[in-house]
Amino acid sequence: MSRRAYLATHGDGLRALARDGALPADAYACVVAESDDEQDEYDAMAVAGEIAEERWGTVLVVATDTDGADVTGAVALPDVAAIHVGDELAWYAAQELDAVVADLER
Repeated sequence: MSRRAYLATHGDGLRALARDGALPADAYACVVAESDDEQDEYDAMAVAGEIAEERWGTVLVVATDTDGADVTGAVALPDVAAIHVGDELAWYAAQELDAVVADLER
């Protein structure tokens, strides 16, 4: 059964995702939702946001699907389900990656 994984990351990770088409394996910390329940997914996303803020000073989370195991290795852009940004974990489609990266530059 597929579950959502939330990858806490940083600006350089998102820039690499935009530039190279993949989020490098060393650019994130993975939090997998306990189930496909909305509350479990939200909780996992919130934990990933906290990790990103603690480690890198900004809340950037990339969402992808997994078979339930931790995500390891590079994550290809086509496998990105969404990007969440800021304290409110605002949702952006993967197609909006360039706009998200541009906002980081401001």
